Parts: sequence; structure tokens; C-alpha cells
Amino acid sequence: MKKTTSILLALLFVAAVFGNCKEEEKDDNTVLALLLYANDQLSGNCATVTRNSSTSYSATITSVPKGGCKVASTKAEYEESIKSVKTKVLGYYTSQGASCNSSAAIATTQLDNLITTSNNKSDATFAADVEKQRAFTVGNLVTETALTLKNTDSRTDAQIAAMKPGNLEQYFLSTAIAYANAIGATSCVNLMKNIDLEGVTGLISSPPTIITSKTCTYGSSASATTKCATLNTEF
Repeated sequence: MKKTTSILLALLFVAAVFGNCKEEEKDDNTVLALLLYANDQLSGNCATVTRNSSTSYSATITSVPKGGCKVASTKAEYEESIKSVKTKVLGYYTSQGASCNSSAAIATTQLDNLITTSNNKSDATFAADVEKQRAFTVGNLVTETALTLKNTDSRTDAQIAAMKPGNLEQYFLSTAIAYANAIGATSCVNLMKNIDLEGVTGLISSPPTIITSKTCTYGSSASATTKCATLNTEF
């Protein structure tokens, strides 16, 4: 995310510098194209779809934007993706001091276990798991999973209307909060409000007004109460 942000800032700087320079129209067009591309890659949410059968598919929609929406195709890619999450989560805990040490320990154990489990799979088993997954970009995780929110989470239409997808940083932050909540580290969660007061409040309020992950289903045998809004034939 930091790398993506740096690239975007660089593009904005280029746009500012060349904004008063009209020597060549193609220069302006190039800068505009780059800015539009960067904006496109930072938009949308990611649906990771698992094929349960030929008539049933499960989708996990997250705040990961279009540019990062993919399924790890190798063990090395999977390990790198988990390590990226680990780095962000531990960074939040470290910034808030000793009150988050126990949360950091459980997060480290859980995330390292994911890597170990993946690496211990045979190549054939790992490849078979990858074959059952696809990644697609959707516009908005709240609207995409509205039926799950309503029928599984018992949210009212008004509550769903008040929700919005979090950003990528809030996705990582919500992961850190989840580990802290899992061991009852309330003091750590409260300290993390210093990182993003609006985000944390929205993530932990009841009901939440910011969500960074939710599931939905599709396929002819999928439950009608949890069907995705737009995903229906993709795979």
C-alpha cells in the first residue's frame, strides 16, 4: 500500500508540474492516462471466489482494491501475502506499546501457522486448491453482500444503507482488532483508536458502519438468503 501511495503521489506531483506546461499535448495525455490508471487500480473491492461444486460458489469480499485483487498461484506468493498482513498488523501493535504484546503474539502464531500449513501441502494439493479459486473485482462490498448482512447478520435496510466499505488500511487494522478481540485485549483495541479514530469506531460499533470483509454465495444450489448482488456466473 505504501508503494502504491508513493506512486500515486508521484503522479500527482507530475500532474502539478506539467499542469502549467503545454508544449506538447501528448505529455498531458500521458500524465492523464497514468492518473486514470492509478485511480482505477485503487478502486473497487476484491471478491475471492471458491468453487464448492459445479452449482455452488462462495465469495469473500474484502476492501482490497482492484490493483491487489488476485489469488496467490504459488506457495511463495501465498507466503508473501501473509507476511505482508503480518507486517502491517504487528506494526499497529508495536506503535501502541506493551498493552498490545499479547495480541502481537497470537497474531504471529496464527499467521505463521497459515504459512506452515500452506508450505506443508504437496504441490499437487496446493495446485488443486488454487484451481478452485478465482478473484474478481466488484464495485462495493456492502451492496454485494447486502443479503448476507440482512439475513445472516440481521441488519436492517437503514443500517445497511449507513454502512460503507473500509479502505485497505482499515482492512489491515480490522485484522489487528480481530486478533486483539479474540483474546479479550480491550485495552489494545482502545489504543488502536489513536491510529484511526473514525475507522476503529466504525469497525467496532454495533452495528458497524464500516466493514472490510463479508461473504456471499451464488450458483443454482446456493442459498437465496446469502446470494451475491452481481456475482452469479463468474468462474
